[in-house]
Amino acid sequence: MLQAFGAREIVAVHDGAEAKASLTRQQFDLLITDGSMPECDGYELVRWLRNRPSDQERITPAIIISAHVRESQVAAGRDCGANYIIAKPVSPQTLLERIFYITKDPRPFVIGDTYAGPDRRWKHQGPPGATEGRRKDDLPAEVGAIAGANLSENELDSLITPQRVTP
Repeated sequence: MLQAFGAREIVAVHDGAEAKASLTRQQFDLLITDGSMPECDGYELVRWLRNRPSDQERITPAIIISAHVRESQVAAGRDCGANYIIAKPVSPQTLLERIFYITKDPRPFVIGDTYAGPDRRWKHQGPPGATEGRRKDDLPAEVGAIAGANLSENELDSLITPQRVTP
């Protein structure tokens, strides 16, 4: 999906430990993590990121994708400092919308004694600038619609197979 959105430098890792190593080596524009990973789940990874010593590292926007989005997981995502938590299966429209929410109308970043992350106080207001779930300047829903034929098995494998990060 990110490639379809035009992202060119995508780093994929196998688990949370590799993600931490990558995040330590370089600055990223966006972190998208699975809520359930071996060694370090997405919630722990975002919490670790928010507690990094450098402000530039800790403010990296973070989206958690999870198959389990019960109220407790949404609260855990909010409390660890994630910008958004998205339920699987993820639609291109939803992912693109959340990325736009982060870039077009970022919430203030809060650093306190027990929390670092985007301001959580908008929970009863709906998505930022919401107008029936969409902002007035959001791209039309067709942006996330299917644009062509299904990918071949080889193309799917190349997208899904974990890739090693080159140092």
